[in-house]
Amino acid sequence: MTTRAKKTSQVNLAIIAASILLGFLLTVQFRSTAARLPVREQSRLASVDAVRRLEGEQRDLKQRIAGLRTQVAALQRNTDSMLSSAAVAADLDQQRVLAGLVAMRGPGLIVTLDDSTKIIGQADDANNYIIHDYELRDAVSLLWLAGAEAIAVNGERIVNVSSLYCVGSTILVNDTRLSPPYEVRGIGDPAVLEQAVQNPRNLAKLRARVKTYGIQFKVAAQKEITVPAFGGNLHIRYARPGTTPDKNEPRKQQGM
Repeated sequence: MTTRAKKTSQVNLAIIAASILLGFLLTVQFRSTAARLPVREQSRLASVDAVRRLEGEQRDLKQRIAGLRTQVAALQRNTDSMLSSAAVAADLDQQRVLAGLVAMRGPGLIVTLDDSTKIIGQADDANNYIIHDYELRDAVSLLWLAGAEAIAVNGERIVNVSSLYCVGSTILVNDTRLSPPYEVRGIGDPAVLEQAVQNPRNLAKLRARVKTYGIQFKVAAQKEITVPAFGGNLHIRYARPGTTPDKNEPRKQQGM
């Protein structure tokens, strides 16, 4: 083989080797790029799965709390019967009702709030077309002021430790995520409750948004509605029962 032929063969081998190496690098780069593309989507799906899992755990815990409270109530009734303490049993039942730990039923009013169905333009602010947490709080407060005895929002009982706020565009009640439409149920005198809600001087900002942006606002009196028991935690961390000071006990002098 001549020197020229050897050089040509070496050049061809070098070209083949370079082509193989280039193909390998392109394959690695393509796979690396393809692996990076769905990362954001995978992260979003993982977040959605985590939220669904946590919400499922929350529902299970609430069911467990309800079951345990039923067991406690049964044990208390047995204890009360053994001690023949009917007055104590009646007082405990009344306190459970006042604390919202018992499902209630009676006449009342249903106020339904929902997002607008209007088409939102590109220059419009989408926040003007959705229900906000403060509007739900206004509706709940108005029903309390009108004499409602028990209130729930989408099945979440409102008690003295309830929270109602928004995170982004999501409204949380008792740390439970709710979705529109929002149904506020209040047990009480239907006529009195409806008069308060329909009064044009009340919920003025909400009524203005109904006219301007098409926010949905419906009111319906009911002969009988049901409000579920509170399913959250009533644990009190700092408050303790106080004692009435003895008037006959001398007060300590300051500085002693």
